[in-house]
Amino acid sequence: MHTQTTPDARYLQALTQSESHLKESPEPGSEAESAMLERVAALYSDYSYENLSKNVTQVYAEKTYFRDAFKHFESAESIRDYLLAGLNPLENAEFVFNRFARSGGDYYLDWTMRLDFKKTPTGTWEESIGVTHMRFNSDGKVIFHQDYWDPTDIVYRRIPIAKQLIAFVKGKM
Repeated sequence: MHTQTTPDARYLQALTQSESHLKESPEPGSEAESAMLERVAALYSDYSYENLSKNVTQVYAEKTYFRDAFKHFESAESIRDYLLAGLNPLENAEFVFNRFARSGGDYYLDWTMRLDFKKTPTGTWEESIGVTHMRFNSDGKVIFHQDYWDPTDIVYRRIPIAKQLIAFVKGKM
């Protein structure tokens, strides 16, 4: 079973393998750093089929580590296919980046995800906050991507039995 925050073997291996790239990070505040982060922001801010199809492999390295609340992938092509499939239940989607923070060669992106589901009236946006930990290679491509966000309110509550369980647990806490 996939879990988002368990430091499993693949996560630990990806951290170790990407450590060698930390010293390759561009200088803080440099044009190279700004361009690298802008590519990520542009990819997720325009969360459309056309943009994702064209640009995921431009932002992510061919061999990469990606783990979100649902899945784990190790190639840019797999990430692209996953993100494109995720558009199916959506009328629209967007990510608003609130802050970028850096610690050495590690980057932390604070974001708000906004989703407009096809099964709800158009313009009924649902929002969720999260943070992504990223590392980049010397080409400025993502080689490590770990999301931290709670999908219970925005996604899982759309599943009838899960909605009841979540309401029960939240009521008991």
